[in-house]
Amino acid sequence: MSQEILLQSKNLSVGYAEGDQRNVLFEHVDLELRAGELVCFMGANGIGKSSLIRTLAGLQKPLLSDKQSTDPTKVSVVLTDRVNAVNMTVTELVTLGRYPYLDWNIKLTNEDKLIINSAIRDTHIESLRDKKLYELSDGQLQMAMIARALAQDTPVILLDEPTAHLDLNNRVEIMNLLRRLARSSNKAILVATHELDLALQTADLIWLAGGDKKLIIGIPEDLVLNGSFDVIFQFKGFDLKTGKVFHEAWRNHTVNLIGDGYEYLWTKNALERNGFIVDKESPITISIQSRENLIEWIIGNEQYRTLEELIRKLQ
Repeated sequence: MSQEILLQSKNLSVGYAEGDQRNVLFEHVDLELRAGELVCFMGANGIGKSSLIRTLAGLQKPLLSDKQSTDPTKVSVVLTDRVNAVNMTVTELVTLGRYPYLDWNIKLTNEDKLIINSAIRDTHIESLRDKKLYELSDGQLQMAMIARALAQDTPVILLDEPTAHLDLNNRVEIMNLLRRLARSSNKAILVATHELDLALQTADLIWLAGGDKKLIIGIPEDLVLNGSFDVIFQFKGFDLKTGKVFHEAWRNHTVNLIGDGYEYLWTKNALERNGFIVDKESPITISIQSRENLIEWIIGNEQYRTLEELIRKLQ
């Protein structure tokens, strides 16, 4: 897969200017989006993620830039702005993505129609083609907006909080879709998001906005291990390296847990969440046995079919 640079900004400063007053959000940053990569853009609320997205899309003037591409046939964008024309159908919305290519008679060619159908198919919204936008759920509307961006058929797609206000299934579906599209279509996709857990598992690269008007850029694992996420987000009671909330061992009782796989991980979580300490030296041993769809927890001669039963016994 080519790693061609599809969007590049040099010495970019982003913010707002009114007369002699300037509100600088990002200053003198160099950015690249490469073909085939999904980049997640993260940072605290109000740090300026939307402003940077809009600047890269050419919708907002940069305060300073030595190099900036804003060709609408090169970059498509999905913003958080609500759609006002809710009486249009999904197909009509997706068709809007072809408007930058149409001539004065605004007539779709066969190629346009093929691209529109492909965008609808790739986002798995065939069953929604004729539905009005007001009939859609938030997740379905987001898929339709992404399909519109795909129909624009640009090498670069910029999305601002595409998973905001969606349930877990829709958030996972959209992030997996974007990762798949980046690879299959060799596009560069940038997503501004607060979804830390999903970004860590799907992004090829992360842009992390700090408090110094700069960006920390790296692969997710490097930013976890070098502590960049901890510095930026200042987690309270959450250990990003383990992906777990800190649990206080308030019972001061130990148990020895024997098992493996996801059954072991979730059992350990249940024990620690309920104030127990998992320690191999403990005289109390819990063994996990799993066969087919049956899981049992064994203490001595006693067997338990649910973790709730086990925890109540230990309490």
